[in-house]
Amino acid sequence: MNARLRGQRGQALLLVLIFVAAFLLLVWAALKLSSSGFLALSSVREDTRATYALDAGLAFAVELEDDKFKPLGCTPDLGKTFTLPYSTGNITVTIDVTASAGCKPSKPTYDVQVTLPASISTRSLSLQIHSSNAGKKGSWLINWEQYQ
Repeated sequence: MNARLRGQRGQALLLVLIFVAAFLLLVWAALKLSSSGFLALSSVREDTRATYALDAGLAFAVELEDDKFKPLGCTPDLGKTFTLPYSTGNITVTIDVTASAGCKPSKPTYDVQVTLPASISTRSLSLQIHSSNAGKKGSWLINWEQYQ
């Protein structure tokens, strides 16, 4: 047995070094993938925050028009803002509401643009809402919406 060991001359050490190198390569790849995962998680959080704020802006626009004195229908509401509390800080949401072509006070239709500060997101929400039964409370529908 002693003669067999004498003839190896470091082959076992070379084999161990290859396994260690492969293991380190595997660890490096796992760390690289996990850091990409963490970056993706923060972008998901930012997108969730923007979507939450834009959705709240839609609800605010509907309430704004629902509370409007109905004979004054089809009048614009430009630059309306509100502050939305969020876990990472408050978000200021801006809403611009303009009357759509062919708007009638008895059946108002509005184009709505919801925007966020550039520090939060460059995304915006464009939509059209209308009242299906002469602008009575709680009768608003969304004709279309576009998330940009």
